[in-house]
Amino acid sequence: MKPVKLLLKNCMNIGSEDAAGNSAFIFSLIESCKLNDIDPQDYLKHLFECILHGKDCDKK
Repeated sequence: MKPVKLLLKNCMNIGSEDAAGNSAFIFSLIESCKLNDIDPQDYLKHLFECILHGKDCDKK
């Protein structure tokens, strides 16, 4: 959580409540990946590719 706390400190003027909610969602995904021994960068790449191509992310 330390990197998230540092980022939050550096992003004090995040812009809006919606932007803050979006940031919290992304931070939550990243920390959940770490807790489950999943590389966050690989997971997010896979997730965005699924969204881009309209695929079901649960299927390999």
